Amino acid sequence: MAFCEQCGAQLGADASFCNGCGNPATGQVAPSDALPGLPEKWRRRFAAIGKAGGEGVRWWRWPNAKELTRREKRLITSNLWAFVFGPFYYVYLGMWRKAITLSLLALVIDAILGMAGDVLNVPVDGFLWIVSAVMFKQCANVDYYRKTVLKRREWW
Repeated sequence: MAFCEQCGAQLGADASFCNGCGNPATGQVAPSDALPGLPEKWRRRFAAIGKAGGEGVRWWRWPNAKELTRREKRLITSNLWAFVFGPFYYVYLGMWRKAITLSLLALVIDAILGMAGDVLNVPVDGFLWIVSAVMFKQCANVDYYRKTVLKRREWW
């Protein structure tokens, strides 16, 4: 059983970073070797994602949600660049498959909401863009965690 040298938190068997503070895990490959050029902001986000449950984190379900502070929850779900630029930000991060998938999903949801608005005679065309913006904002940090830390290259 390994512990973080900086904060003393218990480390997972295959952890690259401490879930508590984002410090590189000892006995593992250092982030400078495994993840070249990883900024501190992404280390903090990845640490929060690891603390929330790592692999099991989805925007609707966090296995260890009770252990998270409000700031850590915000680190997981908030990404202004993804909110503003959506699929272009995903392509910038090298996740073009997810950009395509989420864009298609957003188009389907927008079409369904548009048809529902027409049937109910409610004007929804002015705010349909928010659906895709929120989807990309909510998913970006965890998707980048899966790509960078878990080395996944998936469509969904």
